[in-house]
Amino acid sequence: MSKKLVSLAVALMFTVGMAGVSMAAKCKGTVEKNDGGEMVVKLDGKCKAKSGDQVKIKVKAAAAVEGC
Repeated sequence: MSKKLVSLAVALMFTVGMAGVSMAAKCKGTVEKNDGGEMVVKLDGKCKAKSGDQVKIKVKAAAAVEGC
């Protein structure tokens, strides 16, 4: 009985976790202006983000090319 409850709880946690990840929107864009605490981002294409939405930004750094 205990093993059944534990396996059910693990399955539910996995399902809820995957649902949260699938709801996240993926938008791409470029930073137009950065003034300390305020940032202006120009989005490429259609994106469902609205003014006031919380976002998480990952910075993609360009690889440096070194020569002789």
